[in-house]
Amino acid sequence: MKRHLLTSIGILILLISCKQKETQKIEIHEQKPTTELKAETEKIVEEIPIPEQYFENDSLRILLESDLEKLALNPKFDLKTEPRINTHNETITDTVKTQTFDKTKIYSYRAKDKEWIYAAKIRSSEFKFLEFIKIGVNKKTLENILKSELETDLVKIGDLENTSVFIFTFENDTLKTIDYQGWVD
Repeated sequence: MKRHLLTSIGILILLISCKQKETQKIEIHEQKPTTELKAETEKIVEEIPIPEQYFENDSLRILLESDLEKLALNPKFDLKTEPRINTHNETITDTVKTQTFDKTKIYSYRAKDKEWIYAAKIRSSEFKFLEFIKIGVNKKTLENILKSELETDLVKIGDLENTSVFIFTFENDTLKTIDYQGWVD
């Protein structure tokens, strides 16, 4: 009986130690390389919400969109086009246009009879909006136009549905970027 009990304890100890080794092996295999950890850290940093001010102002937004459409006609831009199948009618091929000048890009969607700008990234001080707003201006310039104090470095001007929005990013009270996010069906 003692022999049977000692054998059973020995087998139990052996099984437990084997399971621990298997668990350790699994943990070692599941470790991620440092490059993946760095990428995850960067994603977490990007997801930190930045305080913003949103101004629902259709008349100002329409004026900004008008200036953006005029800007897209500037011959300084290099044009790249790409065909795209229409989502509503697969027999029609539309065009996605990307216009680039320096660090500035304008993206538009051209259907058979109309063209819509759906995104823009303005990074050059050569382009003005409302005659006064351009990269490098002081935050006070936008405050004067909005007739409101800007309390954050991220200011959005858009419509009620948030489908057409201009995003102004400031750094040390100086305008660094102007982005546009539109919507195309």
